Amino acid sequence: MTAASTRAKVGLTIIICTYRREDLLSRALASISSESPQADLQVDVLVVDNSDDGSAKKIVEAAQGGAFGIRWMEAHPANISVARNAGVAATSSAWFAFLDDDQEVAPGWLAAVAEAIARLPHDAFFGAVDARFEAPDLATPLVRQLFSRKLDATQGDDLFAMGPEKTAGIALSTANSIFRRAALPADETPFDLTFGNGGGEDYDLLCRMQAQGRRFGWLPAARAREFVPAARCRQDYLWNRFYAGGQAFAAAIAKRSAHPQRARWAMRAKGAVQASLLGLLYPFKAMGDSGARADHAYRLAGALGKASLADIRPIYRQNDSAS
Repeated sequence: MTAASTRAKVGLTIIICTYRREDLLSRALASISSESPQADLQVDVLVVDNSDDGSAKKIVEAAQGGAFGIRWMEAHPANISVARNAGVAATSSAWFAFLDDDQEVAPGWLAAVAEAIARLPHDAFFGAVDARFEAPDLATPLVRQLFSRKLDATQGDDLFAMGPEKTAGIALSTANSIFRRAALPADETPFDLTFGNGGGEDYDLLCRMQAQGRRFGWLPAARAREFVPAARCRQDYLWNRFYAGGQAFAAAIAKRSAHPQRARWAMRAKGAVQASLLGLLYPFKAMGDSGARADHAYRLAGALGKASLADIRPIYRQNDSAS
């Protein structure tokens, strides 16, 4: 008997929160099932169904019977933070991963995760994401960046969610991510419900974790492919998404401050200045191509979101075809 066979396996639960995207969920589960089991990992999959009618249950039942256990649970009400919290609470694994229901892991994903867990000191890892657009002609450079995660860095390089060292060029989120359970904030619910209808609940968690000294690592070999429907490239949807993103970013950063209210007003002032400058530049951008104009408008939406006095604009489940 080898040392590897007698060593206790580390638990890893892959959590997929879903809402009425049965075909995409089926592909996500199939991609996980095609991965080779790893000697040092005990892997299972948990699908958290946030729909009102339990529409994902039949997909989970059809996917069962492979190398990894797959189970289904409901989470209500309709709020992505509720779904994520329910998934975390329903597992006891030392590690858990989040995969979006519109993502498929690339071959070798699980092997890369196993190596990182065994060899690297980080508390959370973020894999590469390759966007697959249903309507590529509608995907501007900023939209491609929004739905992708690409970075010129090597495995194990440190990533930062906020502050002067904030990693440029990518957005850290739960999409294709792996967390050490013991690194979660011990005295707080992982995902704040106030972000649950507009997004940013994952960024808020990462800001809290970083403030507590947790380390984030880049894991380029753990790749995922994300399907982006044409509805998510509509300008009205993207305007609202960037606007809500600006609101969520400002709220999460302000919450980490020693004086949250003061910090939030400072963010509003910064957003107002940015929006004014972007507005002044718009006539010049309007002379460029349609993609440049659209991206400039999305940046303006983000700045206006930072300056907003309102609650985070609802995005989650706002439109079934785009959510």
